[in-house]
Amino acid sequence: MSDSVAGDGRTWTQPVIRNALPAIPARTGPLRIDLPYPGEGYAVSVADSNFIFGSVGTGGATLTINGAPVQVAPNGAFLAFLPVPRDGLYRLEAVRGSERAGLQRRVRVPALGTGPGETGIVAGSVTPAGTLTGVEGERITVRFRGAAGGRAVLLLPDGRAVPLVERRVVERAEAFMQERAVAAREVTEYAGSFALTQPIAFRDTAARAPTLVGADPGARSAVIEFTHSGRTTQQPLALASGVLRAGETRTGVAASGRAEGNVIGTAIPGSGTPYEWFFPNGTRFTIDGEREGAYRVRLSRDQSVWVPAADVRLEPAGAPPVAGTVGTVRLEPAAEWTDVRVVTSDRLPFEVHAEERALEIRVYGAETRTNWLQYGATDPMVRRAEWRQEADDRYVVRLELNQPVWGWRSFWDASGALVVRVRRAPPIDAGAPMRGLRIALDAGHPPGGAIGPTGLTEAEANLAITKRLVTMLRTAGAEVIETRPDPSPVDLGARPLQAAQQNAHLLVSIHNNAFPDGVNPMENNGTTVFYNHAPSLDLARRMQAELVAELGLRDLGVARADLALVRPTWMPSVLTETMFLMVPQQEAALRDPAVHERIARAHFRAIEGYLRARAGR
Repeated sequence: MSDSVAGDGRTWTQPVIRNALPAIPARTGPLRIDLPYPGEGYAVSVADSNFIFGSVGTGGATLTINGAPVQVAPNGAFLAFLPVPRDGLYRLEAVRGSERAGLQRRVRVPALGTGPGETGIVAGSVTPAGTLTGVEGERITVRFRGAAGGRAVLLLPDGRAVPLVERRVVERAEAFMQERAVAAREVTEYAGSFALTQPIAFRDTAARAPTLVGADPGARSAVIEFTHSGRTTQQPLALASGVLRAGETRTGVAASGRAEGNVIGTAIPGSGTPYEWFFPNGTRFTIDGEREGAYRVRLSRDQSVWVPAADVRLEPAGAPPVAGTVGTVRLEPAAEWTDVRVVTSDRLPFEVHAEERALEIRVYGAETRTNWLQYGATDPMVRRAEWRQEADDRYVVRLELNQPVWGWRSFWDASGALVVRVRRAPPIDAGAPMRGLRIALDAGHPPGGAIGPTGLTEAEANLAITKRLVTMLRTAGAEVIETRPDPSPVDLGARPLQAAQQNAHLLVSIHNNAFPDGVNPMENNGTTVFYNHAPSLDLARRMQAELVAELGLRDLGVARADLALVRPTWMPSVLTETMFLMVPQQEAALRDPAVHERIARAHFRAIEGYLRARAGR
């Protein structure tokens, strides 16, 4: 029996579940408690409930943690999800017959909810803080958390008093696509906005002055005045702000030290924000704001992105905004790719967007002077090319293909023209689809990685699986690139770079999973596969189907995510997370060479099916 699974406009047969995981082998040994997680002095990030796992060294024992009974696996491993002790002390007691063992582990516990201090304002809750530059008239929202039933006002240097309105907001916690086991809490927030019209100073030696405008020695501080229970206190707004007058901008040039030679753009500033734009060094930017160590780049009238300020070289004040024209667009076919060469009058910001059988190149700040769009020599990959002026300041080249997009890379050539190199699908023999292909395999970690209750590391398990898959692929005729061929650590950024530099046709990163604090591992563990770009979705779906069918774990589904190993655009790339190492049965399975073989074989089938489906397309 099988299920039909949709994938990129096609269907394929999803195999039925073959086997569940093997039973945990029994172990008899000395009664001794070992606790890999949490470590002594670890700062737990949740205050409600969290997992704890380790081993008592033997099966047949009973275990309690802070008086709560915890199941012990036949090999002595255990995993529990328990309330975080308010005193930060876990007390473990194990018993087997007349043997007893105990362990105490102290952790640092966050407050259940930081309350307002003497001022009535929760410490660290006032935003914005630090350095900010905006355009004159731009609305800036100030908010903080504090004691309920108060009255708050923001006193600006020019004499304006901005009321900060009290409201109740719900605080939730999420991690790894799951809600943490933290009860949703209502907290009191005060918020209001004002039009930025003059600089604001913060007299603190650690405060960094705005970099887009000159320092204003006459700037004064803004103050939050908060009245509660008949007492009024004042707190300076920890903000140093500058003002760009209407129509005023700064100009910068992408100058990143990253190995990839690009500057990353995000939708909002700050850490934890997905990477969505990649600007090669030399790209020129119109900048109209700064915040949290990032510059706001104005791509068009209705779109801006944020880039790290440290990756931008500012041009002298007064340099005009970045704008230009697009002239000739030329397609230049070669053996393994077709170059789309877009002649621009300046190195304007751009974005490449991939679909199943099309690529769009969006050039920002550009107006068309295109009178020639030249296809060049006859190219069976290209069905149609066209351009359009989508808006006054956005120019688009669209390439429609006769085959699925395989990969692309973009750069400025020596003449300053924009080149988007569209990769051809490699020749694939349906009877031997691996033959002659270069497949990059990445055994995830170290550095970093998960650990299981009995001490198995993710790096060990990943490498054992990868080595078996290497053998399978080479036997099938593939050339295999191993980004981590042995237990030695390899930097994260070096792995996808190696795959791209060696022109891998596919990149598969093999991992096993762990949850962050606060996520219940008993309820949420399972299998998932990550991808980032549209050309990788079909491979990700096949991987997910094969792994779930092979092992029978919970199907967490395919997920699009911003991860370094699935970010490359030169080849389809996926990252698999087969099991959760903290779950005793799954850790035990990941010690079993027969399970390594099964996981590797599932990966092999997915790669084979993906390539065979593309043979001759």
